[in-house]
Amino acid sequence: MCDKCGICFFNDTATTEIYTLPYTTLFRSTNQQNAYRKASVNTLDQNKLIVMLYDGAIKQAGFAVEHIKKNEIEKAHNALVKAKNIVSELMSSLNMEKGGEVAKNLKSLYAFMFSQLIEANMNKESKPVVTVIGLLKELREAWIHIGNTNKAPAVPGARPQQPGKMNEKRVNLKG
Repeated sequence: MCDKCGICFFNDTATTEIYTLPYTTLFRSTNQQNAYRKASVNTLDQNKLIVMLYDGAIKQAGFAVEHIKKNEIEKAHNALVKAKNIVSELMSSLNMEKGGEVAKNLKSLYAFMFSQLIEANMNKESKPVVTVIGLLKELREAWIHIGNTNKAPAVPGARPQQPGKMNEKRVNLKG
């Protein structure tokens, strides 16, 4: 897993933690799983990777809200740092030359989210995190919509997948 966000596998390194499993069994299994994960991430299109980053940020921000409510300071901090790192990754991956006004607006939005997550972490308040979650969810849905509109249906008459129904496949057959 990535050392930055704990979600993606871009900077995967062999684990050095101590486990109760025998060393050879553990690392053979871990290396095989990591190879599979890397291969699955490397074969995804850029749109799906961006949606995965949004999913990770939303998940970590949600954990942070739960931990703040339970007054679990260290867990809240860790979740907020992960969410902040994912937002930072989204911001740094923008192509400002080709992205034009859209990239500029996204950068401003990510900077706002970044500052809200820092504020939430300093004050251990959930309100800024909830704001960020709302923005991330809206952007995630937009990226899903973009991904669906960029893909032509594989079968004539087939409808593109709707957000929230990613595993459901339907084909409209007319007889």
